[in-house]
Amino acid sequence: MQAHCLSDVLADLRDHGWVHHIPRLMVLGNYGLRRGWRPAAMVDFFHRSFVDGYVWVMTVNVVGMSQYADLGRMSTKPYVSGGAYVNRMSDYCGGCRYDPKKRLGEQACPYTAGYWAFLARSRDRIPPNARMARAIAQLGRLGDVDDVVRQEKRRGDAAPSQLSRRPARRRAAAARGAGRSGARTPGR
Repeated sequence: MQAHCLSDVLADLRDHGWVHHIPRLMVLGNYGLRRGWRPAAMVDFFHRSFVDGYVWVMTVNVVGMSQYADLGRMSTKPYVSGGAYVNRMSDYCGGCRYDPKKRLGEQACPYTAGYWAFLARSRDRIPPNARMARAIAQLGRLGDVDDVVRQEKRRGDAAPSQLSRRPARRRAAAARGAGRSGARTPGR
């Protein structure tokens, strides 16, 4: 995966078995939601990959918040965002090959383009509420939304190669010895 935010979070997860709650939602969950991954598959991934991937935490966080699979019982809107939000809330975009301001072309950020493609695909299923009204109105004004949707279909919905299964013994070792100092926290 060439998006700096996703590759960095996946590397931290691989190395430590843990990342902060915000990258879990803002980077990993957001990516899965925009790509249309099954919520049950995301829950399974989080259970297997995180040393603190307990059922009582991950099911609520992944199903309710991250994947909006409960259609608003846990949160008032899908936890989906574009590259501008990731850039504003973290330092992941520095040095990335993608530009969070672009939604089309070789430098189009997969978070920015994916955000608009997700909204285009899901607008009829998102209940109307004040928190989503502005984004849905903006979507209607985008002249290139069909091109963005086609581009994101070409990018596909496959998981990055770093989302491979992690042996349980490595998770246990990470929980015992990695500590949390190696995990990157968003924010500047």
